[in-house]
Amino acid sequence: MSSDPVTLGPTYLDPEHFQALASGAGDGQTIAALWRSERSWRLIVLRALLDGCATRPDAAGPLAPVADAWQLLAQAHGADPAATEDVLAQPQVGIWAAHTLRRLHDDPDPTVPLWLDVGYLHALAAASAVRAGLSFDVDIPVRDGAAVLPTVGAASIPPTVPVVRVRARAGQVDLVSTARTVRCGAADDPNWHPPIIVAVDSDGVELRVELHDRDVYRDLRGPSPPQPLSASDVVRWRALLAQAWGLLVSQQRGGAQAIAGILRSVAPLPPRARFRQLSASGAEAFGGVLLSEPDDAAQLAVTLVHESQHHKLGALSHLLTLVEGGGDVRYYAPWRDDPRPLAGILQGAYAFVGITRFWRTYRHDAPLDERAAADFEFALWRRQTLDVLRMMAASGRLTGHGQRFVDTLHTELKAYQEDPVPAVALDAAGVVAVDHRAMWRGHNMSIQPADRDALAAAWERRDPTAETGFGRTVLAAPPEGLLDARAVLRRYLLVDPAAFGRLCAAPDEVGATVAGATEADLALVAGDLPRARAAYLDELHEDAASVHGWVGLGLTHLDRPADPVPRALLGYPELVLAVVDGLRSRGDTTVGPDPIELATWVGRLIPDRDLDTVDPAGWLAA
Repeated sequence: MSSDPVTLGPTYLDPEHFQALASGAGDGQTIAALWRSERSWRLIVLRALLDGCATRPDAAGPLAPVADAWQLLAQAHGADPAATEDVLAQPQVGIWAAHTLRRLHDDPDPTVPLWLDVGYLHALAAASAVRAGLSFDVDIPVRDGAAVLPTVGAASIPPTVPVVRVRARAGQVDLVSTARTVRCGAADDPNWHPPIIVAVDSDGVELRVELHDRDVYRDLRGPSPPQPLSASDVVRWRALLAQAWGLLVSQQRGGAQAIAGILRSVAPLPPRARFRQLSASGAEAFGGVLLSEPDDAAQLAVTLVHESQHHKLGALSHLLTLVEGGGDVRYYAPWRDDPRPLAGILQGAYAFVGITRFWRTYRHDAPLDERAAADFEFALWRRQTLDVLRMMAASGRLTGHGQRFVDTLHTELKAYQEDPVPAVALDAAGVVAVDHRAMWRGHNMSIQPADRDALAAAWERRDPTAETGFGRTVLAAPPEGLLDARAVLRRYLLVDPAAFGRLCAAPDEVGATVAGATEADLALVAGDLPRARAAYLDELHEDAASVHGWVGLGLTHLDRPADPVPRALLGYPELVLAVVDGLRSRGDTTVGPDPIELATWVGRLIPDRDLDTVDPAGWLAA
């Protein structure tokens, strides 16, 4: 690694690798090809970063010039190429490089000196040189009280100290500052923190990852202060990873081998509300996952499948264009609250194909008390994912490669529709699917003021021929609507009936456990439709613009398929909300419309249609 041109290796995929990614997990050769491509991508970004630093005299601040850090990195590569390549392949390196490159070009942040970000290059050079056994001196930044040598470890330094010197002599490495000296690798020094490595094996298939808790670039969302894991935290993560890995290897050995070939690091976050785990990965951080502590091993297994699918498609998208530019067009994604561009839809669909594949096999081997929930997850995601694949295939915005990719996924998901599923799980999945889509439309769809006011005026006349076919736009970034509250309650009922019973015993407190849920939702999920209907009507009496109330009311009428009420409230809730908004815009706020009468009127204006039909044309973002 010098400033001379570097042979990057092949940056393409053979046809069989493309097919392997589209039709399955991808074998070892396919994953190796993705790593070669990502190495090229990473080096290109590093080259751009170096060029950007050359134009900024403030790039290095109190540190050695950037060229000196690069030279040390090149020396380490010459001494131990494998170690240096391992350092540079770490997911956080991609996050750092992309973040710093954006700062160099687009994001001057006066609150954080540029050299604090640029100086991570010095830390990478020092870590590579330590692993190569070189003798050297180089200063690296201290950030939020941590001096990090990626893959080597981290030292706790008083946060008032901005810089430490890494001094290596004959294999002995010290981090020296005005406050203290920390010896690298010293087991008896509480200020030295070795990497947290988790290695788990199941039936001869090994997964090895590092738990990142101190590196400032471990979080895809931006530089984050250290969040040190306690000893008990590490024990829990080791146990969960071991259990999840056993599930993956036993259910999908080939898929587990692909995950083992991709995954290098996990950045843990504290637990979130039950059934609402946070996980994320990104094209800039191949091999890294950010995730909150899971509820159980099955949830973690699903998450590892989910994020590895994102990694594979992200790497593929660095090589091939699968989706044509869609400008401001956005689409419905049943796994998101916000409207998404088609490229984002493809990412989600690919992830949920993997998730559906997992539930398809696991539901047969799950413990008896988990099978109803596993059947539900399989039924839900095979339905939702197939609908999205159909939408993408009909969108007209896929390239030739993209069309072949989606067609292959569609063939797989279509075959899954023949798998028998118990009626209870099938019905629950259908309700959740309709609920989410209606909530999404109600929260995100917007109608032009003139059309809104015309519809409100038609309602006041009770015009049976009013126009409803006017255009809609969608919000590009809607407020969080908690669209999944009722789905979470259904998961409680399926996974932990006793916990659901406790929620029902204190219905006025359900929102404290499941944000966004109400007493009406509890009654609905428990099957008490008259009580739920009355509670949703009360909610609409208090707030006639409540999307939650309108859609909930529609769900209480699902047992009446010929009724115009569910056709309006679950198929076109934005029309009902437009009438309410139009009345308010005209100053008519004294008495809200009768919900059943309004829903019936709107439902009779619109054609009968499948409630989960997805529009392949998408909608313009407002």
